[in-house]
Formats: sequence, structure tokens, C-alpha cells
Amino acid sequence: MNSRNSMISKISVNNTPPKDAKSILRDALRAQRTAMASHEVEEASRKIQTHLIQWLAGKNYGAVAAYLGIRNEPVIHPAMAHDPAHEGRWYFPRVLPGEQMDFVAWRSYEPLRKGKFGIKEPLDGQRLEFNARDVLVLLPSVAVDREGNRLGSGAGYYDRFLRSLPDLSRVTLVAVCCDRFFVAERIPAETFDVPVHAVLTENGLQKFGKFS
Repeated sequence: MNSRNSMISKISVNNTPPKDAKSILRDALRAQRTAMASHEVEEASRKIQTHLIQWLAGKNYGAVAAYLGIRNEPVIHPAMAHDPAHEGRWYFPRVLPGEQMDFVAWRSYEPLRKGKFGIKEPLDGQRLEFNARDVLVLLPSVAVDREGNRLGSGAGYYDRFLRSLPDLSRVTLVAVCCDRFFVAERIPAETFDVPVHAVLTENGLQKFGKFS
């Protein structure tokens, strides 16, 4: 067992309620991510962007819902500059009242504002409508396991948003994290958690189940 999974075993507590175990795991892994050197994050981000650009080249998604990385999350938004269709299909999250969120169009030369939790978000833009088109959602992730269970920030915005959509059949969910946080031990999952279809790390795209 490698060091990252040994660490998870050490912080997992038998007979602990799933929510508590999840919080313990999240705090430990987020601390590991915070401790990463900036050059490590930058190198991983560049590799992730390269894999994303190559993979998107053969896809016909009507929209790409991405994110703006913070706190040592892999940075992915520069990849949109290499997407010939980026002007019409890249969207980024915006926090709304009532602990909700949506995605709006943004291009790298447009201004941003500091939103909730200090996360930068578009000032304004066309709202992403999920109806009748294939959408790729790239989710920032603290960790992902081999079954597609994703460990998010804990605020639940993405899970609430995804559960609000009337139809997920044309939505592809890809978690993004550094490879050290793609873990072998199962992440505690709750009934409201939405599993992902794949994980994207500096080592490439790892698919789960039936996903082309």
C-alpha cells in the first residue's frame, strides 16, 4: 500500500458515522494539498491542461462547465484558449443566494469578482442552460476513489446543483485533482452524493464504468 492510502487508513475511524469520517478525511487530505509546493501544483496543472486539451479535441460537447482553481486546486481554465470552440462553450460557476449556484459564460480577458469563500467568479454572462445538449462538468475535488466517489469541499454546492437538474443523462461529470488524491480506499459516500464518470489527473483521464 502506498503512502497516500496508508495515510487514509490511519485517519479512518471504525464505527464512526459516515459524515464524521468524511470530514476527518477531507480535512487531512486538504491539509496535504495545502502543503504542496507551488511548483508541484503548477507542473500538475500544466499536465492536466494538456490531457484535457487532447481529450476535448475529439469531443462535441455543447458546453464545458469548468472552475477557477483556489487553494492549490489544479488550474484548468487556461486550457480553454486551445479550444477552437471556447468562445461559445466554456462556463464558470457563480454562487447564488440560498446556497445555490449556476454557471455563466466567461472568457479570460473579462473581469472577475471575488465571490463567496473568496472564490473568483464572472461578473456576469450568459447562463448555461443544460437542456438538449451534451455538457461536460469539470469538478474541483479534494479526492476521488476508484468507484467514482468524489470528496468535495464540504459545502455541497455541486451536489445540490446537479440534483436540481431534471436530466443528467447528457451530463458527463469529470473530477479534477492531483494524482496523489486519486485514492484506492473507498471514500465515505452519502445518499445525496453524485458520483463522477471519470477523474482527470496529471497522469491522464481515468474512466469509471461505461464511459466513452
